[in-house]
Parts: sequence; structure tokens; C-alpha cells
Amino acid sequence: MDYLSNCVFVDESAFDINNMRPSTARYAKGTPAIVTTPSTRAVSHTILGAISAMDVVNIEIRLSDSKPKRIKADGSRKRKQRQPRKPASKGTITGHHMFFLQNSMNFMDQFPEIKGFYIVMDQCPNTHC
Repeated sequence: MDYLSNCVFVDESAFDINNMRPSTARYAKGTPAIVTTPSTRAVSHTILGAISAMDVVNIEIRLSDSKPKRIKADGSRKRKQRQPRKPASKGTITGHHMFFLQNSMNFMDQFPEIKGFYIVMDQCPNTHC
């Protein structure tokens, strides 16, 4: 097994696209720089990628189905909304990784140059399958 000739590396990266704004500002001399930053977290995005030393094999971006939690004002008291007993899984789960790996392997089988390559991945929480 040679990492530069017959391996495909699979990994994920999650980040918050909507909050990727600079937290600094520039104003005229003598006036204070006041910056308003978003207080709630935006919907996170996950990029799943499979690359080799020669090529990008497969790449996929997943949007989380979850929305930022909001507190509902119930009269004069603030209470969180009731959650279902078993909440639906949010974000990227093991099934998404398995589907991504199947698509990547099907794509690799179409090309004889990368057919039979080893798949190398780290042990992130979603890949315990």
C-alpha cells in the first residue's frame, strides 16, 4: 500500500457558512467601530470528500435539517418548546456516510485507473460503521 499511488482518503468537514463574516470593522478616525455579530448559530454545512494524490474522486455538501432553537414566549414566562420524546437525528449521520462511500466506490469502479484503490478514513463519530 503506497499512499501516493493507490489510496483514496475520505474525510468530513463541518462549518457554519452564514457566520463566516469578519468580526472587525473599519470606521473613520475618531468614531468607534461597533460591530453587530449574529447571536444565534446558523444552519451548519458538512462537506464529505474523497480524494487521492492524483484526483478528487467524489465530493458532497450536506445541509443540516435542523434550525436554530428559538424560545417561545408563553405569556410573561419564557419556556422552551416541547421536544418529541425521540428527536429525529440531525445533520450528517452514519447512513449518509455509507451512502457517500457507496457512491464513491461505484464511481471508482467505472475508471480502471482508480479501481481497487484502498479507502483510508479517520475514526470520526459518524464513521463507526
